[in-house]
Amino acid sequence: MVKRMKSRDPTMYRVPTATDVVVVQPDLTQNVLHIRKEDYNEKSALAGLGANAVVPLLPPPPKYINNNSEKEADDTIQPLIAVNLRNGSPDSTEKIARPESPMSELNSSVSSGRGSAYGASCNNSAASMALPPNVDSDLTVWAAVTKAGGRITLPDTGISLTIPRGAIRKGSVSLYLAVLRDDKDRPNLSDKETVLSPVVQCGPPDLSFSKPLILSLPHCAVIDSPEKWTISIFSSDTPSAEDETPEWKNLVTVGQETIVTPLFCQVDPHHCHLMTEQLGRFALVGESTLNQKAVKSIALAAFAPAFHSSTDYTIRVYCIEDTKAAIQGMMQVEEKLHGSLLDAPKSMLLQDGGSNLCLCLEDISPGWKCKPLANYQEIPFHHLWNGRQNHLHCSFKLEHLDRSLQAVSCHILVYQRGAQANRQVLRISTDYKEKLPSPAESITASSISSSIITESSGPILAVDPTENVFRLTPDVRKQLCICLDPPNSRGNDWRRLAEELGVNRYINYFATKSSPTDHILDLWEAREQESNSLGNLLNILRVMGRGDAVQVVEKEVGSWI
Repeated sequence: MVKRMKSRDPTMYRVPTATDVVVVQPDLTQNVLHIRKEDYNEKSALAGLGANAVVPLLPPPPKYINNNSEKEADDTIQPLIAVNLRNGSPDSTEKIARPESPMSELNSSVSSGRGSAYGASCNNSAASMALPPNVDSDLTVWAAVTKAGGRITLPDTGISLTIPRGAIRKGSVSLYLAVLRDDKDRPNLSDKETVLSPVVQCGPPDLSFSKPLILSLPHCAVIDSPEKWTISIFSSDTPSAEDETPEWKNLVTVGQETIVTPLFCQVDPHHCHLMTEQLGRFALVGESTLNQKAVKSIALAAFAPAFHSSTDYTIRVYCIEDTKAAIQGMMQVEEKLHGSLLDAPKSMLLQDGGSNLCLCLEDISPGWKCKPLANYQEIPFHHLWNGRQNHLHCSFKLEHLDRSLQAVSCHILVYQRGAQANRQVLRISTDYKEKLPSPAESITASSISSSIITESSGPILAVDPTENVFRLTPDVRKQLCICLDPPNSRGNDWRRLAEELGVNRYINYFATKSSPTDHILDLWEAREQESNSLGNLLNILRVMGRGDAVQVVEKEVGSWI
């Protein structure tokens, strides 16, 4: 028997209807399927990244510190200082450390700390937070959050954690949000399953909240035909040491929820939003439904190392998930290798069905040549669909025949066998008389940095001061709940609001809450971060015929919105 406190009977809310860090992967050329094996050159296959894998140097495993303070704190978020525990230089047998990230500089600039790793803010309870051993501080943002709520964002990744007002019962709680880019942190999937989102971790996992938090993740599933996908949320809450592999489980499959399902998943065209009261590791996983062929988007990008006229020229081609987080991770890998981006990353559709990805090097400029029959490669489909490599790539090697010619140009045609309509072309044209830009300079994408946004009685602390977390004041939110929570015969209550906002797929999730409207608006705040979102909400209330709710909002923000 399931006992629900302060809940509503979901059967009474049926809506009326008309009918009633980053590890660099070995060169995939080692595993590529060549058309003619007799021309396969082992030395060429091992060129590139295979011989020198870059492994992050992580801080020693710290212990969790629960920062649930019994003392009432002010309603602000205090920034933390990025902790750098990397000292000394490793020898050839040690792991290679990441360079200093802009996150450390940014956090230091907005904090009062000086001198030590924690600085003067060490007496702040938020600064005492320790990260799990498998989380890299360079890929993490963290903050002390109070009952006022807020949003923690990993910039340029599309990943954020929204903490609604009142989710923190009292005091100040230290939270962190991290993207995991180690291959061992990816779920171990079946042949039919594929990872659709970045693997993220938020915590600490032992905290409890009075209402769900919203974790927003980008995904690369093409859902113009949603019936092609069976999408699930995989989770892992098992604490792991640096060298341990997490244990993953299917937490919920979208469309198969019950009233005891621990979270609600809203899948939008490019993002998914998880409403959950339990923090941990999460990843969006999908597979084709029966007799369907699902489609995901992958990103293609070509890089080359610094040019030396006396050596051959190696082009690395990456094939990764088409999300901002994956592209950012690829850029950071190449920045460490001093690689140059040769063409802007291109998106390409990959269809389920087992067909390999084909790459063909064409139109090579004079003075260069590719080894015979080495201009064509195939990446096995299972490496792309359900592989466990974050930075999947292969490489082409060009021989420099004429040292007087410093320019090189070529095309790389990429297509999936049997689906040539989805082809893409990487156009490479460089002149090494001029210095090529680094990855950070050749694409508009800043590195990981801390972005903490909060609403409070004091000043708003934010990297982007123009961005606000909550568009509705507590008083307006309370009045809207009074208007829309009670069910009515017309059905233009919170149920119609959920329908108009497109979050009514599993209406019973909201029906079991003490205030359905409040939870719907929490999700709306996380999903709608555009400047016109408040105006859109007003229009929805007008369409619903709820003049009372319209007046509540207009009284606060004006009818001109």
